[in-house]
Amino acid sequence: MKQFTRVRTMDRLPDRATGVVTGTISRFDSVYALSIAFALTLTLFLAVEPTQNWILLLLCGLVTIGTDHVVRTHPKARFQRLDDTALYLFVPVLFTLGLGLFLEEVAEGHWTIGAGLLSGVPFWAILRAEYESVDHDSASYQKTRLVLNLATYVIAFVFFATIYEFDLSLLTASFAAGIVSLLLAIEVLREEAMDTYRTLAYALAIGVLLGETAWTTHFLPLEGSSAAVFLLLALYLMTGMMHNYLADRLSLRTASEFTVVALGGLVAVTLSHAYL
Repeated sequence: MKQFTRVRTMDRLPDRATGVVTGTISRFDSVYALSIAFALTLTLFLAVEPTQNWILLLLCGLVTIGTDHVVRTHPKARFQRLDDTALYLFVPVLFTLGLGLFLEEVAEGHWTIGAGLLSGVPFWAILRAEYESVDHDSASYQKTRLVLNLATYVIAFVFFATIYEFDLSLLTASFAAGIVSLLLAIEVLREEAMDTYRTLAYALAIGVLLGETAWTTHFLPLEGSSAAVFLLLALYLMTGMMHNYLADRLSLRTASEFTVVALGGLVAVTLSHAYL
């Protein structure tokens, strides 16, 4: 007769709890390690003269691989294919590229070292938010979305300001603004948990409209930071209204609120450009 050994579930609980705690610590260690590597590499890029663009591109690759690894380790992650995490990569990578180009243009002397080292803090917040956003049912999900949406608009302004700082041609500047807007719109719209291709389609529409908006700034009395703020307001208006439309929350009142905010910002930009 076969002998069966009784296994008590309670005896296994300590091992399971230890595994969960160890996995959590390991994931947070990855976030901290990647943030430190980010800060040090960006500082190196800013400190080396003449500018070595390959360092920034290498850092973008590191951020892509690192972010992919971090979000896949979430307990609720169900990523199977290589491209399943694509929607989580745009904000960290664009933050890396945009901040690197922006600081290379505006930071000088010892400020470059300080700016490079401190950049690890917002990067950590973005990476942690991307990790937490995997679980749509978590208690902290709304706070996570707030961090990512705020990061999206800050990155947009940095990119738009950098585009005008480089004094690109009208066609190139409009195309660059459209591409950046497309990629950043993905972050805002993916909250509705649509399939990847539908998200890309709506984001593409926003990118095209922002590219056309950037084209019109050439014919307006706006330049530099004023033009960047104008594009930021346009992006905020388009992504906000599209997001509410997809969530079935778009009403006349909601549309009016977004329009008032955008128009108020436009008036402020126009007045500051005219009198300051």
